Amino acid sequence: MSIQSRDPRGTPATDRLNYTAYRLARALNRAAENTALAHGVTLPQFLILQVLGEGVPLSNAQVARRTFVSSQAAHVVSAELLDSGLIERVEHPTNRRVRLVRLSETGWDTLAKCEAEIREREDRLAESIGPDLGGSLAEVLDRAADTLAGGYFGDADAEAEAVAKRRRPSKGSGLAPA
Repeated sequence: MSIQSRDPRGTPATDRLNYTAYRLARALNRAAENTALAHGVTLPQFLILQVLGEGVPLSNAQVARRTFVSSQAAHVVSAELLDSGLIERVEHPTNRRVRLVRLSETGWDTLAKCEAEIREREDRLAESIGPDLGGSLAEVLDRAADTLAGGYFGDADAEAEAVAKRRRPSKGSGLAPA
């Protein structure tokens, strides 16, 4: 059996920011999932708790957008959280057809416990990186995300523009994806 030699055109994937950022996201999500599971919630449930932890009641569509899942997936996870008493339904102030959810007192308590552990982990990570980045690690990564993706979270027009750019042209249009 022969050992394959490395092609000289090859470069480590870890030299690319997108690969390294994805790797970091996976590591952060695994750690957050372990923390969440220790407190009786799944990672998708925890993401919803974090978004609702901003203190603003949201519709299912808003929860879905903010947690990067389909409306159907958000509905399933929200139903689990409602059943467990971690979130509760509230009336929309102006539209009786829109159903909103917010954290219950139990949800706030669970979120606080999870976030305390996650904050400790993030502080250790920031300490190991050092102060040379300026600001917190979260601020640096958020600034990078804004620069690369336009920072369209919460900006409906910018979000619609970004979605339109990701759409593939129909077959036979003669246009290649950008």
